[in-house]
Amino acid sequence: MRYTCGDQACPFWHVRSLFAAGLLAVMMFAGCSSAPHLENPAPPLPEKFEAAVLADQDAQPYWWHGFGDPYLNQLVDSVIVRNLDLHVAVARVTQLQNQFRIARSDQFPSVELSARREQQDTPSNTGIGGQIGDRVNVPGGPVFPDRFEITTYSASLGFAYEMDFWGRVRGTKRAALQEFFATQSDMRTVLLGIIGETIATYFEIAARQHTLELTQENINILAERAQILSDRYERGLASPLEFHAARQDLHAAKADLPVLESQLDAARGQLALLLGRYRMPMDTLLVPENAYAYAMEDIPGGLPSDLLQERTDVVAAFQRLEAARERIGVARAARFPSFSLTGAAGTQSSVLSDIVQTSQNFWLFSSGLTAPVFNAGKIRANIKVAWAQYEQLAAQYEKTVLMAFRDVEASLVHYGKLKERHAFLSAAQTSARDRVHIQELRYFRGTGDYLGFLDARRNLVMSEMALTESRRALADARLAVHRSLGGTWIHEDEPVDSETP
Repeated sequence: MRYTCGDQACPFWHVRSLFAAGLLAVMMFAGCSSAPHLENPAPPLPEKFEAAVLADQDAQPYWWHGFGDPYLNQLVDSVIVRNLDLHVAVARVTQLQNQFRIARSDQFPSVELSARREQQDTPSNTGIGGQIGDRVNVPGGPVFPDRFEITTYSASLGFAYEMDFWGRVRGTKRAALQEFFATQSDMRTVLLGIIGETIATYFEIAARQHTLELTQENINILAERAQILSDRYERGLASPLEFHAARQDLHAAKADLPVLESQLDAARGQLALLLGRYRMPMDTLLVPENAYAYAMEDIPGGLPSDLLQERTDVVAAFQRLEAARERIGVARAARFPSFSLTGAAGTQSSVLSDIVQTSQNFWLFSSGLTAPVFNAGKIRANIKVAWAQYEQLAAQYEKTVLMAFRDVEASLVHYGKLKERHAFLSAAQTSARDRVHIQELRYFRGTGDYLGFLDARRNLVMSEMALTESRRALADARLAVHRSLGGTWIHEDEPVDSETP
């Protein structure tokens, strides 16, 4: 059977054009969003961070380049390429990107091309065949077959489309888009953390190496001092108290070596892990002086608190809040009827060679409406669930903003206090160096003894150890400021991406 328009067969292309025009009109004019319009729940904050000191310097977009260490820059580049945690974060972004594409696809009609061969073999005395057979099988009439064997070939192009009057599909798409953006922000947070941990580990290795060298120098001084006191003790020129005190200091200094070596090995292993390796050859790291000079530079004064809007964890929290808001609209849209369109057009024949004939065309079109009548409160409960999720994320977003502000303030205060401490330790080292010089002059002039000179040298070594640890702590504090501000304190104007990831 085929349908006709008057005396002429309806051409397939004409029906397809009508369908396409109708669908285009529906897609252009259908629907509205059911998501509520809500205020930004961010708490009020001061306009500026009070702890920032005055300076004219600006941070660089690749802020770790400010340390002026080419080896560190190469190390960070290698970690960005090889780090396994970052690979996981990138894969997560890819996953959410494609989940958004899945959600977006429901906005458009689904079109399927099908080719089928159907073969049916049934007895003729069942169903409508049995009723016809009772009327056909009369004496002298035609013989009705005992079985029906039917083979049908068909090729068709079908479509299905849900008209999104209430914004359910668009809300699902926008929620998926915000989740994708939030995952991108999570990836940037992971990246910032990995870069910061790499730099901190780099400075820790350099500090441990230098401390190990200073410890060995201290052991050498104590060994020489213990030997002098041992000789004096044997000659009765030193008391047993002085002799045993010198040996105790020597053994205590040697006891520090295994701990320092273990800490150095752990730091090197951490750096290898950041690089996605089990173990790597590690030469002595020599941090250039300008790296520590950058760590001691002042932070620009009057940093605006709006910088927190660029911080990746704050951005991610807000984007997840927006996704929750869109899901409220999706839950609301379930209260209203849904409209769907389906259709197909093609050709069919019992002979395969005739399937290309236009006279064998067929088409069908259907529309449907489904409205909820009774679901035992399921829709209302889903709306309340969506609201509760939004309220949770709103509170979490507010907490994230407050914690971020406090994190910046605390890191700035900590950085400033460590700079004060470093200044005192630098002055102490200068005094220790002057003391060594004075004791050396006294020894050569015969007004001082050699033990006094050794004690002065040991005091200088201990002050250099404290200064080495202070420089590392200051570099870590500088990193903490960068990390709390999201990496840099320059506001960069970047083009806004379109909706499509």
